Amino acid sequence: MVLFQELASILGIPLIAFAISTWIPGIQRKIQARIQQRKGPSLASIGYWGFFKALYKQTITPVSTMPKLYHFMPVLSFLTIWVILAMTSLTHFHILSNEIGIVGLLKIEEMTYIIMGALSSTVMGIRMPFKDLCKGGKGELSLRMTLEQLGAVRAFKMITVGSFPFYIATLLPFIPHGSIMLNTVVGNTFLFSLGGILGALAYFIGYMIMLKEYPFSIMHSKADVLEGPTMELSGRYRALYLAVREMLMITLGSLFATLYLGIAPDLLNPITIVLNFAVALLFPLMASVISAYTPVLTFKQVYPLSLLGTVIGLIGLILAIMGI
Repeated sequence: MVLFQELASILGIPLIAFAISTWIPGIQRKIQARIQQRKGPSLASIGYWGFFKALYKQTITPVSTMPKLYHFMPVLSFLTIWVILAMTSLTHFHILSNEIGIVGLLKIEEMTYIIMGALSSTVMGIRMPFKDLCKGGKGELSLRMTLEQLGAVRAFKMITVGSFPFYIATLLPFIPHGSIMLNTVVGNTFLFSLGGILGALAYFIGYMIMLKEYPFSIMHSKADVLEGPTMELSGRYRALYLAVREMLMITLGSLFATLYLGIAPDLLNPITIVLNFAVALLFPLMASVISAYTPVLTFKQVYPLSLLGTVIGLIGLILAIMGI
């Protein structure tokens, strides 16, 4: 009976989140359109139907030494998000249900974009030497950096610098309990303290950066057309990439509800699922409002904002240690 309940949680909670997440992009676009005095697309066209549309795309083998690994990266990323949601509903699994497990799994999800960028190249750069006419260039037969490689470099910068506020914010709720185990924060509210408020602010800044959406959509800038490592060349695997982006929105919000409000989704207590996902949905809604008013930032603006979020998180950390 216990094994059945655990399997039901591992499959059920992420499945519910996935069903909800497919509607989030449409809701976001509607909010942004209304703010900008437009009608906007239908609720289902962006996320729900976009997922099925991508499933019918032709998968083309990229120019890569390991094309199968390139195509496996979206699968790995999707499974990683699935495990994060599953472990928040089974907090007694201490191997993954702890701060190190959370950070480690999210880092795997972030690393997939760098690996994809390193594993593929488009015809705009591969085997196409050209004369470098710029003064001080590398040479006449140098290769221009491909879109995927450029996207990988941007992803690396976001991982090393941009995500600091988020990971610091995930640590704060564990401080009062002197433990990194997830079950110690469940049932305990950390938000309503000075350290919790600052931690929540750092968490939201980190949330925006982790999603890599406006104003932090540097990694897949529309100027790149093919969006770097997440290009259309991935074919039907792009459906999983879209699912990961949508699942990540609700997963990070759900994680906030677990860490800061102590509300972990539990199949045996359906009200916790409702409350947890209700809090989770607030994050993409707030993010859509901010995105509607902001342009794409450059790294010159991202670095100071990341530093600001990190400082806020560190102050919250000190206050949490002091019990304030």
